[in-house]
Amino acid sequence: MDSKSGNNKKLKILILSAPIGSGHRMAAVALEEMLLRLENVEVVQGNVFAFFPSWLGNAFLKFYEKVLAFCPWLYALSYRWSNRDGGSLWMRNLINSILLHLGKAFIDEVKPDVVFSTHATPTGILSLYKQKYDNNLWLGVVVTDFTVHRWLVCPGVDAYFVADEKLLGQIGDPADFCEVKAGQACSESGPDASEAGENKAHPSPMLPVLCASGIPVRAAFAEQNDLAAVRAEVRRRFGWPGDAFVCLLAGGGGGMLPMEEIVVSLYNSKYKNIHVIAVAGHNDGLRKKLEAVRKAFMVKPVYAENRNDAKSVPADDPSRQSQNYGFRLAVLGFTDEMPQLMQAADVVITKAGGVSLAECLACGANILIYHPLPGQEQGNTAFLQKEYGVAALTDLRQLDEFLEREMNLPLAERLQRQEERQQRCGYRPAAEQIAEFADGLRNR
Repeated sequence: MDSKSGNNKKLKILILSAPIGSGHRMAAVALEEMLLRLENVEVVQGNVFAFFPSWLGNAFLKFYEKVLAFCPWLYALSYRWSNRDGGSLWMRNLINSILLHLGKAFIDEVKPDVVFSTHATPTGILSLYKQKYDNNLWLGVVVTDFTVHRWLVCPGVDAYFVADEKLLGQIGDPADFCEVKAGQACSESGPDASEAGENKAHPSPMLPVLCASGIPVRAAFAEQNDLAAVRAEVRRRFGWPGDAFVCLLAGGGGGMLPMEEIVVSLYNSKYKNIHVIAVAGHNDGLRKKLEAVRKAFMVKPVYAENRNDAKSVPADDPSRQSQNYGFRLAVLGFTDEMPQLMQAADVVITKAGGVSLAECLACGANILIYHPLPGQEQGNTAFLQKEYGVAALTDLRQLDEFLEREMNLPLAERLQRQEERQQRCGYRPAAEQIAEFADGLRNR
């Protein structure tokens, strides 16, 4: 970046992500929201899948989803192999060299001063681009999980923004980096590399920066709403009692959660007064299946003392209510109201994607992770269990035990615990802090 241009130079920022899961894209959106609040900036969103024909990208995504659904062991094997040095890095560099050849024209056209990457693939592409074509390009990596994959650590990266300070050691030897407090601007007037270890109040231009900023989430998750008021409003909209125990099923934008089996398990649990909101995201196939389940659950056999007198009655029939069948299911597609739903729920049953979990933490949600996928999801789960006391299940037969513990808590205590979670481990203004850091790059 040209230091002579001063503060009046328009800062051009490229955010490059990959549509493998929705989390990387959502983190990019969260960054854009905050970067656009800066003066004299231009932000461009990029998608590495746009570098090659759409049919190829769609085929890869379908293959990826099939592997996760039917051969998770294969993904686990691939993840473990790629998360170590040696041959995996050779493969990484080969793939990224090919993609750089395909995407160089796009990068040349944008001509960014600053690039933020939210995925390993664009990180590797920009690392090679910087080494070959533009050594002055500033490259920052935003890690969107509570673990750090080896392919994210590349030559030429100027800064790493991670979810938690306990993850900094996964990037490399701390002596090779300059740790910066979240939200601190980068200054060219900082110490040289020999002094960085003694004075880390300012980042050194000679050393890459490490910053435990947190995972960027969209601004809507930052709103510090009155939890009791949000809870009452959501229940009013769905026509549910104010003290109803609500389970929110959140599978990310792609609906990557086995919601059907979770819904059936909740329905068949010994706790009948459960109200479920299942959010299928953009997964229309899942939404239709859940709608079919909802309709099937609207009618349930009610047995008299003589089982030959069995009959079916509508869900809202008083005779059914007398049998304590209080289960309710609402099915939603993609919605912008996830922050309110998370704040209103008594428990959020979710996949273990990094951004999904960061959103839940921001809302103070009572998180239950179900069946994390191999790789980063298992890493995220292990970290949140240890550091945040988050619950996780791999077998739905354990669900009744979890529900017994949570549903027996008085309403006042549920609200108090949620407020405490929100204060203790809730929203971290990661996107704002990274934006402030970017604004400080004008002086480099």
